[in-house]
Amino acid sequence: MKRLVLLLVLIAATSTPLRAQDAGGRVLPAVIGGVAGVAGGGYVALSLVVAQARAGTYIHDFKDMFGWRSAPVIAGGLLGTGLGIYSPDRLRRAIIWGYGGVVVGGAVGLGVGLLVWPPPEGKWAGAAIGAGAGLVIAYIAGALTAPASGDLGKSDAVVPVMIRLPVR
Repeated sequence: MKRLVLLLVLIAATSTPLRAQDAGGRVLPAVIGGVAGVAGGGYVALSLVVAQARAGTYIHDFKDMFGWRSAPVIAGGLLGTGLGIYSPDRLRRAIIWGYGGVVVGGAVGLGVGLLVWPPPEGKWAGAAIGAGAGLVIAYIAGALTAPASGDLGKSDAVVPVMIRLPVR
């Protein structure tokens, strides 16, 4: 949960500031981002349930889906809405990259699932888990990727990345 909050703060801090005159033009991207985020979060929640089922923990009741399993749906909606408000360009890039991540992750997961679990469950379970992981990784990468050099304007933010390695 701490990582999710940190990610949301990082994306919000690196996005372009919202000006009053831009607010009307950001409503549609915010709605699109929220809907896409809830849909993507729903798929991530589904892939988490499939991963748990492969590990031997099953959903027995509707109430089992509430709690931490519903966190991806809520986080996806908040993240998509936030990106739509603060940076529609990053939202567009994140959604496009996310779709690519679903395809690539699903294909990789299908192959890994066939190797790890017996058919037919291994094939679809691996694809579902891989697609969820690919969606998360690609969406975050797309949201943090700066626009192409020709698109870089005065109001666009560049994401500084710093890696610290403590040496004792």
